[in-house]
Amino acid sequence: LPASVKSEDVGTSTESVVVVGHCCESGDLMTPKPGEPESLDERVLRTADIGDIAVMDGSGAYCAGMSTKNYNSFPEAPEVLVDLEGGVHLIRKRQDLKQIYENECDVPSGVF
Repeated sequence: LPASVKSEDVGTSTESVVVVGHCCESGDLMTPKPGEPESLDERVLRTADIGDIAVMDGSGAYCAGMSTKNYNSFPEAPEVLVDLEGGVHLIRKRQDLKQIYENECDVPSGVF
């Protein structure tokens, strides 16, 4: 979805891409090769620009209930629910940086 969040702004140009998540782990593949879940494959998708939104259906470990919270200091993503009529509802806000670090403590001097 384009940053404007207007479907009429999607455009028609496409490109071949490999889609991976931010964790850089072996299972962090959104475009696996058919029949080979550990191998990457290209998909033809609409051309994206910085600020566009990618909607992942069935996000597995990327949903809040399965995520490794704050792995690599990455904030929890916002989550939306699409109802039966197509309405979109925010059900979890994006976590801000302060929330990630608020439980960290200073290391006493002399520990290292």
